[in-house]
Amino acid sequence: MNRRYASKIFVFGWDVFFAACSFYFAILVTNNFDLSSTAVFFSTGTLVLLLLRMATYYYIKPYSIVMRHVGERDYKNIFSAVTLSTVLFLLADFLFPQILDVENPLAIITVDYFLLLFPTVGLRLGLRFLHDYLIKSKESYRTNTAIYGAGELGALVAGVLKHNTSHNYRIVAYFDDNPQMWKKSLNGVRIYNPNKSFDAVIKKHNIKVAIIGINALPDKRRLEFIDACLANQVKVLKVPPTQSWINGTLGVRQLTKINLEDLLDRDPIRLDHEMIQHSVKDRVVLVTGCAGSIGSEIVRQLLHYEPRVVIGVDQAETPLAQLKLSLADEVKAGTFIGMIGDVKDGHKIRRIFEQFRPEYVFHAAAYKHVPIMEIFPEEAVKVNVLGTKTVADLSVRYRVKKFVMISTDKVVNPGNVMGASKRLAEMYVQALNFKVNNYTQFITTRFGNVLGSNGSVIPIFKDQIERRDPVTVTHPDVTRYFMTIPEACQLVLEAGTIGNGGEIFVFDMGKPVRIVNLARKMIQLAGLTPGKDIDIVFTGLRPGEKLTEELFNQQEDLIPTHHPKIRKAAVITYTYEELKPKIEELVEGALNGFSTEEVVSLMKRIVPEYRSQNSEYAALDREKKPIA
Repeated sequence: MNRRYASKIFVFGWDVFFAACSFYFAILVTNNFDLSSTAVFFSTGTLVLLLLRMATYYYIKPYSIVMRHVGERDYKNIFSAVTLSTVLFLLADFLFPQILDVENPLAIITVDYFLLLFPTVGLRLGLRFLHDYLIKSKESYRTNTAIYGAGELGALVAGVLKHNTSHNYRIVAYFDDNPQMWKKSLNGVRIYNPNKSFDAVIKKHNIKVAIIGINALPDKRRLEFIDACLANQVKVLKVPPTQSWINGTLGVRQLTKINLEDLLDRDPIRLDHEMIQHSVKDRVVLVTGCAGSIGSEIVRQLLHYEPRVVIGVDQAETPLAQLKLSLADEVKAGTFIGMIGDVKDGHKIRRIFEQFRPEYVFHAAAYKHVPIMEIFPEEAVKVNVLGTKTVADLSVRYRVKKFVMISTDKVVNPGNVMGASKRLAEMYVQALNFKVNNYTQFITTRFGNVLGSNGSVIPIFKDQIERRDPVTVTHPDVTRYFMTIPEACQLVLEAGTIGNGGEIFVFDMGKPVRIVNLARKMIQLAGLTPGKDIDIVFTGLRPGEKLTEELFNQQEDLIPTHHPKIRKAAVITYTYEELKPKIEELVEGALNGFSTEEVVSLMKRIVPEYRSQNSEYAALDREKKPIA
């Protein structure tokens, strides 16, 4: 027989059996335990009462219980069924007194009512206790777990874990910041002050997992708790936002590990999606460097805003193929078209402009690896300068509405070839914006490192940790600004919306992060101990690398915008007429065999603030003279 029906029949049968027994004992109690009085039990009255009990049980269904979820509603159901059947029996006895032919029918019915409530409710309590006992007997194999938050959400998380057997967590402690909760218990589990003897509690209960179960937890407190857990080799899980719960219900599988984004010491960025939707909807949009970390995310976010079509251009064959596979539905629908193309190939890019006539251009194509560009400065010029110039010039020619360029914090007082080449690109598009008879609005976004992007330290550290190799950090004091890929791309999209041309938007990225601290946290997130399981090794600054990066020059004023996290940098501008011949001379030299020193020397003359850091080109700083 189906187990579900068997359990219902079992509970239904016991409820009817208890109904018969309680009526029998009610007759005994009201007749001073005179056994001869029980003869009335075998009368029509008992049959009518049991039939009424069975009918109300069938109607209200108090037997439809799930043992592990027995609770308040189940107790209400059995109370309602017993009460209704008792009232109906009283009414039947009033209308037909011969049904229960005794002197004191009301007393028997009243005693029967209260006697019956005890075993029927007790059955459900017993089943729940039996289930909890069986589960608890298996918990010795589970991982000791603490919940941070003994409020409503924390209790909900505990309930989900208690009623679901598909996990490996056993709740042994709660932590809560509310002093009124300390030293109390929630479902038999002690609530502790997380700011007092945290390490001792973790050790006492051998806690291996902690779940953050507090709504709207301040970032500072969240980071403090995570850091304390990581220091004790405790894995931290988080509850997803309520709006992302499946069908409005929290499940065990929705508990997720914290990631590096959770360790950023700043508030997440919230941008104006409606404004972006209004600008992009039904437009033809071109994204260069579409297969890279930033470019691919820009493509994905753009597609949410219903453009007519997004044209993606990239010279990397395999990443482009992977992007097209991930966007198979959009490719099939024709809303995304991926194309192989090199931004410095003017003829190919011109044909793309001619064919699709883009209205928006997001220029993400660039060489960005600092040490590599120090070795091949002519390649940085070809892609970052000539590539930008090519796409920008065609944007003017084909009357693109807006051109948004992705820049970097390394352009500020550049200390390397890559930063200087991107600064040249900034200078050119800004000059082009103010060119006479130009229709296109040229906008630049400037931000720091992006978590998890290709070539960043994050994938390198992850790979080293997985192989249990030493994690290599260039210098103990090196710091960088970080943001997430989605945040970076949202900034780019909003800049394209609010910009009127000529702006360089600077993102408030919070506090700079020490790379060595980032390495330690990544090791701890992997459940390992820095210095014990994996060492951190300092390798020395690489060519062109600075200890710290800046988001704006000290000579640049920052102007507020409508968004508190986005500001405009008032930078030195150059006219198109004075800058164009300098850029063309640099590009010509890079294309026609200038030595690396000649290329870098010319870059330094165009960008006076360019000072090489930890590089063989530092000697050129003493020789450079700005181009007249």
